[in-house]
Amino acid sequence: MSILVRLGRQTKLEQRAFWRNPDYAFFTFLLPLLLLALLGSVNSGDEIGDRTDINAIDLVVPGVVAFAVMVSAYANLASRLAVLRADGVLKRIRTTPLDPRAYLTAQLLSTLVTTLLASAATILLGFVAFDVSPRAEGVLALALGLVLGIICFAALGLALSSAISHADAAGPITHATYLPLALVSGVFDPSINIPGWLETLVSLFPVQALVELLVAAYDPTADGVPLGASLVLAIWGLGAIAVAMRTFSWVPSRN
Repeated sequence: MSILVRLGRQTKLEQRAFWRNPDYAFFTFLLPLLLLALLGSVNSGDEIGDRTDINAIDLVVPGVVAFAVMVSAYANLASRLAVLRADGVLKRIRTTPLDPRAYLTAQLLSTLVTTLLASAATILLGFVAFDVSPRAEGVLALALGLVLGIICFAALGLALSSAISHADAAGPITHATYLPLALVSGVFDPSINIPGWLETLVSLFPVQALVELLVAAYDPTADGVPLGASLVLAIWGLGAIAVAMRTFSWVPSRN
């Protein structure tokens, strides 16, 4: 059996396990949809400052798409790997005929599939429920945002998973590392006003960079692809990959 066939079968198994777990399925896939429905019902028709060319909901949708990417590619992956390591599953994988690298690759591919599905469902809900869709000129920004965002946050999730020593702490730790940044990065409120020093600080993190890229796909005043945001995501992604390669562990922590 070729490595590609094994990899495909393992990815299919990981997807099946994901959808059979109601906790993972709800928080990863359904939560962004419910959040968009709630925020959309609150912000539909609201204006942003003195702008007449766009409503708040037009920028809420890409913000929730960014949230879907972070939940799927980062929080879910980090939590799942931390739990598998703490339970000894990753350690036992190395005693099976399956190549551990193929197993980890299947985890990443399954995360990719889930993230793309969650993002597509959120974009579709924005169109069906609120008549909000990406601009034709913004397709490149949307595609680049999803590609860089998934790679960056999956790498960050992979790196973070090794720092989580107990399965019970996986959820709280992962959510605590991105939710505060999401709140001040305009993920849930595109009209949020924060102090200048905080805005400068937040702009250095990948959360706001992802939001900026995805918003550029919807905002009619956006001019091309935000290169600064793309660079921030690329730097964080490369750094996270380097950290993950050095720190990833297959065995539980002794602490």
